[in-house]
Amino acid sequence: MSSSLSLLPFPLQEGIPVADDPIIIAFGAAYLFIVMLIGVWGWMQTESTSDFLITGKSIGTWVLALTAFSVIQSGFGFVGGPELVYSFGTTALWIFFTAPLGFLLTWIVLAKRMRLIADIRNVLTLADATYVRYESEWVRGLTGLAVALGVVAYLAVNLAALQFVMRAIFGIPLIWGLLGGALILLLYSMLGGMIAGVWTDFLQAITMIIGAGFVFAYALSFGGGMENISRNLASADPNLVSPFGTLGGAETAVLVGIAWWVLFAVGAAGQPHLITKFYMSRDMTILKWGAPIAAISYAISSLIAFGAGLSMRAMVEAGEISETFSASEVGPVFVLDHTGSIIAGLILAALLAAIMSTSDSFLNIGAAAISRDIPRALGRPITDDQTELRVTQGALAGLTILSTIVVFYSQALVGILGAISWGFFAAAFVPVVVLGLNWKGASKWGAIAALVVGMLFNIVYNVIPEAATITGTEWLNEAVMSIYPYPPEVPAEAISLLVSMTVFIAVSLVAQRMTSAEREVPADLHALFER
Repeated sequence: MSSSLSLLPFPLQEGIPVADDPIIIAFGAAYLFIVMLIGVWGWMQTESTSDFLITGKSIGTWVLALTAFSVIQSGFGFVGGPELVYSFGTTALWIFFTAPLGFLLTWIVLAKRMRLIADIRNVLTLADATYVRYESEWVRGLTGLAVALGVVAYLAVNLAALQFVMRAIFGIPLIWGLLGGALILLLYSMLGGMIAGVWTDFLQAITMIIGAGFVFAYALSFGGGMENISRNLASADPNLVSPFGTLGGAETAVLVGIAWWVLFAVGAAGQPHLITKFYMSRDMTILKWGAPIAAISYAISSLIAFGAGLSMRAMVEAGEISETFSASEVGPVFVLDHTGSIIAGLILAALLAAIMSTSDSFLNIGAAAISRDIPRALGRPITDDQTELRVTQGALAGLTILSTIVVFYSQALVGILGAISWGFFAAAFVPVVVLGLNWKGASKWGAIAALVVGMLFNIVYNVIPEAATITGTEWLNEAVMSIYPYPPEVPAEAISLLVSMTVFIAVSLVAQRMTSAEREVPADLHALFER
């Protein structure tokens, strides 16, 4: 049902194997057609920048919840998730067990406040909200810069995955998968904006939930049941089924588990493509049940990673199958080789939609940062709404082209950017947004310090070591890691989140002592702090 991905004279050669099944091709073509139809419909519904960026506050409970879950899960559940479970065993489950808690936490601390701030003031972006809270152009500008940088990272990684999925479904060369996928994404995003993205998210979420149940059942059957899977894994390495997995020794594994809990449970509240979704809700009452719906949906969809990763590793360790694939290919290989054509087509089509819809969310918030947030911070706002909408669409095209060039020319740079994405956003925005909208004593100086420290920490401990490894300057990597106080297995992204939160609180408290003005909150924002 699948064949190996041949080497071509283009970057990022290894990836998802190629399907040759007409049913899978039909699913992929149908999904692309539906995505474009949704884009055209979104274009017909879009009359203003508000419509383009936040759907005019028009979506209900189920759409909001499933959209929130799908932009976080995206293609990760199909490619990255099985890879982590296959490589590190139960260590990766700390992500999948804690990420649903992230939805609950995010809803509790931010949903009501983000929706309220959209009613109180005319906010369309995350930087709008941080400016309203802190009344500082520095905070607005740094927020816009952080969003733009993080979006390039996320978008490049998604486009890199998109070329593989296009090749897997349609059997086309990687270069045409990249260029064709980017063109479709650009047209879809420019036409429909966030309205199209939300409804594609909704469609993808339902598909992924249904497909995950089938994949998990196939995985259990393939591995001979959970008892047999566990026995095969334990025979090879007991750590594969231990509470903290295989990353480092016993103490290090515990630290890794805690760090991933912090990063994915707390860090979810700092992801702008998730928290700006609260602007879009039709009213306050529909927020009530969103958290459990999103959390349960994410947990169900994670069965793909859990089932495929563990069963494939167990069968390799038992000698039942040969390891002719890389860890990053575990999910695609399992779906293509060990499930039925309809399920494989469903999952691959859902992955295609996931990449498209998530990339659309990134494009929208990144384009808005360029066309709206940074110009306003510099004192050069675009005052005409239609002009702002067109500039946003132009920025959207620019980001797509930039990210496509990054993927085409530099596999290394994609790796660097991908390393900082989630942790970059978490460190920058959890203190500024979560603490800022829940604590009257939060200061603009604390926000500025947290944004700067959060970005710099990730650059120093993620970007520089990765760049040093790729360029062969190991001395630089060793120099940086020599001042990292934890074992290298402990993700620096989690530490940067804790550091930026500490800096935010400390600087805000100092600012309170220096001037009482820092404790004043505009009268119309008092509702944000009511329980």
